Amino acid sequence: MVFSSPVFLFLFLPLCFICYAITNASKNVKANNICLLVFSIVFYAYGSLSFLPILLASIVVNYFLSKCTDKAEDKKTRKALLIISLIINIGLLFIYKYLNLFTGFFFGSEHATNIILPIGISFYTFQVLSYLVDVYRKDVKSCDNIFDFALFTMLFPQLIAGPIVRYSTIEKELKSRTTSIDSFSEGIKRFMVGFAKKIVFANALGRICDLAFNELGYYKMGTLLSIFVIICYSMQIYLDFWAYSDMAIGIGKIFGFTFLENFNNPFLSTSISEFWTRWHISLSSFFKDYVYIPLGGNKKGLLRTCINLTIVFALSGFWHGANFNFLFWGLYNALFLVIERIIKVKTKFRVPPTIGIIYVFIVWNIGMILFRLDSLNQVALYLNGLFSSPLYNYSTRELLNIIFTPTFAICFFVSVLYLTPLFDKIKYRLNHTKYGYIIVDTVIAFMFIYAVIEMLTSGFNPFLYFRF
Repeated sequence: MVFSSPVFLFLFLPLCFICYAITNASKNVKANNICLLVFSIVFYAYGSLSFLPILLASIVVNYFLSKCTDKAEDKKTRKALLIISLIINIGLLFIYKYLNLFTGFFFGSEHATNIILPIGISFYTFQVLSYLVDVYRKDVKSCDNIFDFALFTMLFPQLIAGPIVRYSTIEKELKSRTTSIDSFSEGIKRFMVGFAKKIVFANALGRICDLAFNELGYYKMGTLLSIFVIICYSMQIYLDFWAYSDMAIGIGKIFGFTFLENFNNPFLSTSISEFWTRWHISLSSFFKDYVYIPLGGNKKGLLRTCINLTIVFALSGFWHGANFNFLFWGLYNALFLVIERIIKVKTKFRVPPTIGIIYVFIVWNIGMILFRLDSLNQVALYLNGLFSSPLYNYSTRELLNIIFTPTFAICFFVSVLYLTPLFDKIKYRLNHTKYGYIIVDTVIAFMFIYAVIEMLTSGFNPFLYFRF
């Protein structure tokens, strides 16, 4: 079940609101938590029923391991329990996400396993890992009861597409939280904004990308269209993922949870290093706190720093998908991070902000070719078409007929504006005028209604994070 589906919007979410309102009337947070846990189980079971027992078993095992780790007095026992926890969780992730890839690579595609990837396994595995490490470090106490731990692990707003929520972020809210008209209203509006962002804009860009990559021959589009399509894909990924984070944060706020922001205007970055502090912040901070810093961070000299960055982004690339192209995409990012680090340490050179923003946009979009295609051979074909083809290929008229429609032109223009903080600034200024909030709320309501109509009338609604 995805947020941008009729069954979620018209059945699951209203029923969840009603049941939560009933339990909330008792002012009993345990009853609220049980209500959300039941709906979270239903949410996951709807899309991945066969994997629900594995998720529930993982919750039970990790809960008792964390309790044992918390109670252990000596460091050796704590460390042994942490290692067991890591082996179980990373092993489970490896089997379901990467075993197909490696058996195919080492023994040939005919011997590859055919294991189906459980939805959201990368997100909830990293979420549990952060909790287990924090308990080991004594940064947090282990969860009081298994029901709260289960809710932390599989709370449905962030279960399948993040953000990766740390236990310390919602620890107090699991035990005591309140909801108000203001927080409910703010959460609803945040969800509506994310919903419209996904359905209206990300999906419009996705139609172009799917047509180009799947039907027309991505390596025969000509230089100009090849550039345009990869920019569309880059914006689709951004708006789609950002929209799901918006919806997750909004739903969380409705039920009294505060999830941290996952994006912060990444395309205003002047370096790739800065970009990764603004893009998918929950993942970047996870790798920083649980991999980069334990490896030594930047405290052991320039060479070690560069090695650590390379390791982190190789792992980050593989986290995104069970395909060697993702590994190369991670190493591609690491290359620029290493170059930037060397320049920063060895010289006093500083890139002017405007040049830096252009540089980041170009580097990121080239990287998206690796992210979108499935093999280096396909990447080579795309680059050959990009640099060796004529500026325009007449066989792409079907695609151009869509691009030059007024509807797509408006969607593309608004999507470009989403790369800037313009809308946030307009909203801020309007909200500080006498009747500006009415304009803002009216626009949000109109876009949401339009998005609902679009969802019901269009058969195109991809879920980009199925492979995670």
